[in-house]
Amino acid sequence: MITRLKNKLFHFLNGRYGLTLRPTVHTTLLNKQLNVIKGTIPPDPDYDTAWSLAMAHHAKIVFDVGANIGQSALTILCVPTVEKIVLIDPNPRALGQAAENLFLNNLANNAIFVPAFAADRENETVKFWTVDNGAAGSMFANHAQSAKQLNRSSNVPTITLDSLSDHYGLMPDYIKVDVEGAESLVLAGAVQIAQKQTCQFLVEMHSNHDLTMRDNAAKIINWCRSNAYRAWYLKEHCLLEDPALIAHRGRCHLLLLPEKRPFPPYLKTIEQGAPLTSVHLK
Repeated sequence: MITRLKNKLFHFLNGRYGLTLRPTVHTTLLNKQLNVIKGTIPPDPDYDTAWSLAMAHHAKIVFDVGANIGQSALTILCVPTVEKIVLIDPNPRALGQAAENLFLNNLANNAIFVPAFAADRENETVKFWTVDNGAAGSMFANHAQSAKQLNRSSNVPTITLDSLSDHYGLMPDYIKVDVEGAESLVLAGAVQIAQKQTCQFLVEMHSNHDLTMRDNAAKIINWCRSNAYRAWYLKEHCLLEDPALIAHRGRCHLLLLPEKRPFPPYLKTIEQGAPLTSVHLK
């Protein structure tokens, strides 16, 4: 009850007066002392936290699509091989907190912030449903239930990953995608990147009332076949050739690799939801 009243007060002060109250906390991440906005680092790892860390160790240029408040970016920027990260998110409140988290820890010099919706076309608008800095913001109203109930949406600009790559002169070798159901749109805007056959994608797959996991998986498999890539189901460390394999999942993760590249040995021992300590790298 107290937490609910506190949240309502924060929302009122922010909406009426533009006041933002964001307490920070000290925490340890990968043996580094960080000062972050409270709630940024979850107490338990997500399904893909360890996979992402391992992949970052084999990357120099990273695109973090659906960066939210910078949870993944903080982990990725703790990796010494990473030279540049581009954080993309259509929610300016969330992206602003991501920037604040990086600035608080002297990590922003290697970051670029793009407030836009990564899609298959640029310079268009998409209705985006979200509440404040919510991590479940989506183009699908049924995937963002809180925003739908409050009728909270806004029109946001679109961008493609190919155009970002051209604009900044950066060719990513690792792209992390977490966009609450818009996975196929993001990939459709990364065809030129895929043609280089050097980038690996970590894609969080979602389903909702408007998009079944089977249909979403079929779209990703078709994209792979059109772009000389293969999809791997990370939970089982196996090739995904039939959407039925993950049709039962509400959320899961795929690794997309150039078709001639084998499954990375360094990922074979990392299970879904594994702690960061499970990542053993030379």
